[in-house]
Amino acid sequence: MKKYSRYLKKKSCTIFLFHGVIKKNESSLRNYNKKHLDKSYFIRILSDLKKNGKAISMNDVLNNVKKKNDFYDRSFVITFDDGFYNNYSIALPILKKMNIPATFYITTDFIEKNLTSWVDRIEIAVNEKKKGKIKILNKNYSFINTLKSKVKFMNNLRKLIKENKKISPYMLANNIVKELNYRKNITTSNSILDKKMNWNHIRKINNEKLFIIGGHSKTHRILSFLSKQEVKNEINQSINILEKKLKNKINHYSYPEGLSHTFSNREIILLKKRGVQCSPSAEHGINNKNSNLFKLKRIFCV
Repeated sequence: MKKYSRYLKKKSCTIFLFHGVIKKNESSLRNYNKKHLDKSYFIRILSDLKKNGKAISMNDVLNNVKKKNDFYDRSFVITFDDGFYNNYSIALPILKKMNIPATFYITTDFIEKNLTSWVDRIEIAVNEKKKGKIKILNKNYSFINTLKSKVKFMNNLRKLIKENKKISPYMLANNIVKELNYRKNITTSNSILDKKMNWNHIRKINNEKLFIIGGHSKTHRILSFLSKQEVKNEINQSINILEKKLKNKINHYSYPEGLSHTFSNREIILLKKRGVQCSPSAEHGINNKNSNLFKLKRIFCV
């Protein structure tokens, strides 16, 4: 087992990034990148961290950095992005039992409509197709019916779409699904790898003192790739609906994808105008009292 306690340091805070927790991964291509961890592995990660560090909340991170106070030695924070139902059904009871705080960053369209993300739509179709060939921006991408070939195809598409602002990810995903002749409804799914929480689940989490709900955009598109008006809508609409549904202020937010090229000062200014005080990235690293609250680093757990 990979021991994540090795990232815990003196007077520092390590924020860990999760997406989902499942009972057992029984799929081949689906979840090949371990976005959803096996329950037993998740428990071992938390046990290791709790034994060797001190669990704190994102509110503690906010307060420490604002006041320039050193963190407790080997502090750590647990965070989840997107809003998967397995966060509520599997991860939450474990966190409660172990008394470990966590923050859940929610993409509101995912909750409103139980939507699948663009990458999951492609993955679902590719998983069931024996072979395929797609042309994007005059470049051919293809796969055959082997796991290695399909993983290579998915990794190439992920890289292309996440680095090219000319591509509309949902439009491209729908076109790929169509070209692969996948005829089932792919915009929504109740698979444990796809199903999202509903507002009752979100409200119950929000009412627990141990947990925090934060924003994670409206549609999960890369914010820095959007026009000024589009990014305003992404941020404002997501915060509006969260505050309306939860009847409390949203102070925490995380950027979709979260790497340095996916957000900029434009997004930070818009978030601050809406009262957000803290927004971690997905850049790899550890934080201290001098860290920028809108460029906090996280460790992705796989």
